[in-house]
Amino acid sequence: MGLPASSLKFILRKNKRYKFSGPVLTLGNQDIYGTEKDIKNWAKDENLESKSPKKILYSTSGDVPRINKEAAQYIHAKTFFEFLGIDEENYYDIDKFDFDKPKILHDLQFPINPKFHNYFNFIIDSGTLEHIFDARAVMENIARMTKVGGYVLQLIPAQNFLNHGFYQFSPTFFYDFYTGNGFEIVESYITEGRGSYDRYWQYKQEEDYTGLFFNPKNRLGNCFLVRKKENMEKIVLPDQYYYKKLAEDGKTVESDFNQSGLDRLVNHFRKIIPIRHHGKFFSLWQFMKRTTSKRKYFDIKK
Repeated sequence: MGLPASSLKFILRKNKRYKFSGPVLTLGNQDIYGTEKDIKNWAKDENLESKSPKKILYSTSGDVPRINKEAAQYIHAKTFFEFLGIDEENYYDIDKFDFDKPKILHDLQFPINPKFHNYFNFIIDSGTLEHIFDARAVMENIARMTKVGGYVLQLIPAQNFLNHGFYQFSPTFFYDFYTGNGFEIVESYITEGRGSYDRYWQYKQEEDYTGLFFNPKNRLGNCFLVRKKENMEKIVLPDQYYYKKLAEDGKTVESDFNQSGLDRLVNHFRKIIPIRHHGKFFSLWQFMKRTTSKRKYFDIKK
């Protein structure tokens, strides 16, 4: 669980626009991969006026400094949020284990104490969901803990994280859950690791539900920033967008699958090419889909 440089820069950038406020909750004690100087410089790069923490607290993680000596100067999440103007009293972390002395000691596979319902203005999950077997329970707790008007940011693996956790998630998981449970999608991206930088590809459910095509060698992640509009008395278990749309209007789905000339050509050839050759045929199609994509993106250095 941690917030690398690109994720920290993303939060700083979005804080300038949305002005996140406390109480803030991180799922797990998030390692902050940045020093005091780094955070100040990154905030300056975003033309964001950072606040001065009362005291610089350093990471309590014992793992990262053993790998990188510089990590001894990495700050604690409490201090990072103080740079955003959220004081230490309004910082909370939650964990099942007591390794890092979380403020809330709780297993997210079980319902959270009702006193924390509609409580937090900003919840960050940067790599916790995939490690908890009962993902449904985690999402329900997140939805209940978020205050109406508050934000949730989830940065969760999508591809090439085998055995990192129990799961890798498709973006439709987050879109379908949140839109079905009183939230609006504020911004959504597929993140792609590209050496020294991460690329944030814009994700649009209405267009992308038919399939996504990226370099299969690269690591992909979900980046969803959502905002709670209303409290739901009962958490809804959503149908996948694709099947919901298929049940409502199958002809529209067929049309969406054949929007481009390339798609229509592929649909024609798949009917006449023997099935034993479909593997090579679809590999070529996916490559062409990737190289002809006009999806919007921006890059953030790691």
